[in-house]
Amino acid sequence: MDANVARLIYDAPVRLTDTPFNPAALATVYPAVVDAVTTWSNPVAPLTGQGIGVAVIDSGIASHPDLGNRVVVSQNFNPNVTGTDDGFGHGTGVAGIIAGDGTASFGQYIGVAPGANLINLRVNDGTGAAPTSAIMNAVLWAVVNRKTYNIRVLNLSLQASVQESYHTSPIDAAVEYAWLKGLVVVVAAGNSGPNSALYAPANDPYVITVGATDDQGTVSTADDTLASFSSYGVTQDGFTKPDVVAPGRRIITTLAPNSNFALNFPSSVVGTRYIQLTGTSVAAPVVSGAAALYIESNPTVRPGQLKGVLLATSNHLALTGTGAGYPDAAHAIAYIGLLGNVNHGLDPNNYLKVLYMAANNLTTMPVVSWDSVSWDSVSWSNVSWDSVSWDAVSWGS
Repeated sequence: MDANVARLIYDAPVRLTDTPFNPAALATVYPAVVDAVTTWSNPVAPLTGQGIGVAVIDSGIASHPDLGNRVVVSQNFNPNVTGTDDGFGHGTGVAGIIAGDGTASFGQYIGVAPGANLINLRVNDGTGAAPTSAIMNAVLWAVVNRKTYNIRVLNLSLQASVQESYHTSPIDAAVEYAWLKGLVVVVAAGNSGPNSALYAPANDPYVITVGATDDQGTVSTADDTLASFSSYGVTQDGFTKPDVVAPGRRIITTLAPNSNFALNFPSSVVGTRYIQLTGTSVAAPVVSGAAALYIESNPTVRPGQLKGVLLATSNHLALTGTGAGYPDAAHAIAYIGLLGNVNHGLDPNNYLKVLYMAANNLTTMPVVSWDSVSWDSVSWSNVSWDSVSWDAVSWGS
């Protein structure tokens, strides 16, 4: 025994405990349908969306054990209400599908990216209504603050009430601006059924538009059907939507206590902490969660690249109105092909063309190859819209 040695310590291996989620306890199947469970359970590099910020532009997010302290910032953009809590109930449900960790259910009800952070951007009032300006301001706030909170994904489970081309819609302008600034934008297709994909932002060709299926409560996709309410069709500008689908019927998610949803739909309440919801509004956050998982594994990916990978690796469904099918998070993460820009050849919204003109000190719009444009120096706040000469913009270019 060496007198200079006080103690011998075994240099034992230490195992990570980042993934406490037990797939066997799950009581819902949507995380498995998009292959999120595989990413949580990867023994080498488990992925849960850790540190990825997902902005929920909705009715607010209520405090809930499943969300813990991962709602990292809250802002209100609706001038008709105060506070950022969720009196309606919609935003809290969306947040749980994206990033709930199952704390209150002992792992029965877990979101797709249970390690992700949430950015609560309230735009709706207590009835679910939101002015266009509130939505736009929330999107633009997310762009400005994206680096502070590592905001990489925007979820908009909402639709405009006016039909118009994506070229002239101000909401489409805002989501495209976010997309071209590096934020993945996921939106709900709408609940109007066949041949109805005509409302912003679901009609925008840049973003990821999500329809809804009925998974019949089974992991197998053989019995899945397109939900009868799920919007699909060709937009005013000739684009087929949705891009993908996700389960959107009887989805159990986090409940905002004493909210409109909780009080008016008691038969949908599950226990005391959860509620069962249906619609493309609850299908979109499934895909937002899958996007967060992918970004955790590939942090430098651009939105056009991520969309391309998701479409290329989705599990096709032989059902009209389902786009590329179900996103497959694990398959997308393992994809080793070229990450091309799926938005190649698209013509941006007219408002973005004005931003481009302002950034480059142009008085008229030249013919531009939009695929080669860098949007890094383009700022929404630098434009005085009252002084814009709209006639100077060559919209056809």
